[in-house]
Amino acid sequence: MQSALAQNGKVFELKQKLLEKHTLEAVLSMPNELFFNSKVGVVSCVMIFTAHKPHPKNKKTFFGYYKDDGFVKRKGKGRIDALLAWEKTKERWVTNYINRQEEVGLSLKHIVSAKDEWCAEAYMETDYSILTRQDLIDEVKKYAAFKVLNS
Repeated sequence: MQSALAQNGKVFELKQKLLEKHTLEAVLSMPNELFFNSKVGVVSCVMIFTAHKPHPKNKKTFFGYYKDDGFVKRKGKGRIDALLAWEKTKERWVTNYINRQEEVGLSLKHIVSAKDEWCAEAYMETDYSILTRQDLIDEVKKYAAFKVLNS
């Protein structure tokens, strides 16, 4: 994800060079704990390019916010599909990508250049209409518990 967000320095220069010769078709933001079982704590994304075709100036790139894959962590097993949600989630993600479908909270298309952030989070709009009073109460409780445990 660090490479997708770069807006200066050597990584930014690499982004510029990439777009001079290749087309950025899509960027998929992956689950935060995708590599939970490894010794690496990294936020990852997948970048999909068409090689040897310069990125058109006004091309819309597909962005997928594919953070919630339905997997849960289990002691001794790592991340597993305990809720049996993966097949349905995978079908939804793949269908949106193949058809370049925009779905609120999941996917969108946006024109980007090397100077822009290449991640869905930068362009998604938050739908505040779905928030409830209980959501606020739950978040305040989580914050209070965090403060107590980390003081």
